[in-house]
Amino acid sequence: MSETESYEPDPEAIAADLADDGVHVDPALEGAFTDEQLNEITALAADADPAVYVIAVPLDHGADLSSNQLVTLVNRELSEDGIFFVSRGSLDYGWRLDSTSYGERSGNEDMFATGVAADRYPSDLGRQVTDALAIFTSGDAEAIYAEHFPERSESGSAENTGTSEPTQILGMDPSVAIGVAAGIVVVAVLAGLSRRRVRRGEVALKRRALRRISSAQTQEWRRRAEAESAALGERIRELEIDQRSDSDAWRAALDHYQAATAILDRSQDAADSVGATVLTRRGDDALDHAVAGKSWTPTVACFFNPLHGPATTQAPWTTAAGIREVPCCRACRRDIGKRREPEILDLPTEDTVVHYMDSDAEPWASTGYGALAPDLLDRLRRR
Repeated sequence: MSETESYEPDPEAIAADLADDGVHVDPALEGAFTDEQLNEITALAADADPAVYVIAVPLDHGADLSSNQLVTLVNRELSEDGIFFVSRGSLDYGWRLDSTSYGERSGNEDMFATGVAADRYPSDLGRQVTDALAIFTSGDAEAIYAEHFPERSESGSAENTGTSEPTQILGMDPSVAIGVAAGIVVVAVLAGLSRRRVRRGEVALKRRALRRISSAQTQEWRRRAEAESAALGERIRELEIDQRSDSDAWRAALDHYQAATAILDRSQDAADSVGATVLTRRGDDALDHAVAGKSWTPTVACFFNPLHGPATTQAPWTTAAGIREVPCCRACRRDIGKRREPEILDLPTEDTVVHYMDSDAEPWASTGYGALAPDLLDRLRRR
């Protein structure tokens, strides 16, 4: 592939490769992997739970097609849930892996894994993919991430403070019984205070880490929303309406595209970036229906996290108004069936996160990003 050629994926061929062993390597990148690396990547993917899929393709950093869009196209052919790792970049400008959860929980473990691997091997795609999968499947991705980056290990001073004071107290003259008793009391008090200092230090550290993680996640949501909306705009400009097209679906595609770009123009909020992504995906779906000459109604996304993809089932959920059935993906329904809280979309605040439906982010919170009130455009007009 020459430098001037743009990558054109074949979703059907990629899906066939993934169905075989969970790994697809584009012919243009075959030299980026050794046989040992491919064997290790294939073995890691085969043993992963949830399922892992690797798509190694020459998807340039500035390409109109986002990795998430590529996964969506591939998954239409594959129809399997899992965590998809997609390469972006080039030999000249380095590589990084994007990850997309499709119908499965990731718990940010994929983000931790790709962050470490990209920092270790920015110019070596084979080693980066191998490292990312090894970290992700280890079950210790968060700990590895915290250990890898220096700003994550700041707990030494608080622990040292906690050991010095009891030593000094125990060195007091024990000849007077009442003094010994008093000393024991003081030791207990100071030890308790020291533990509180350690806990406060740990809490402060966790909050700083949480803010960094939330900031990285917010930036990723923003990048994803911008890339997907730009790709939809390009499709709209390239396609032409004809007599076979559905005019209402065309109008819906345009309206959703315009609404998404308007939100991105005026807001940097995490909730709005996710909302713009939801609107863009609806617009993309409407455009597909328009070109096919079919009428369109909005596809409802998973209530618990719209980034999980379309809702394929329902599950009971307790709200302020009582228990109701909400649309959701299979993974969330499975969690609720096992009495576990599903992987709900959390939005960052100053020092913590909150479930989006408990936030004041509107119209997203009250509508479940359209899961409970499908006409998001009407709600946006009333915002």
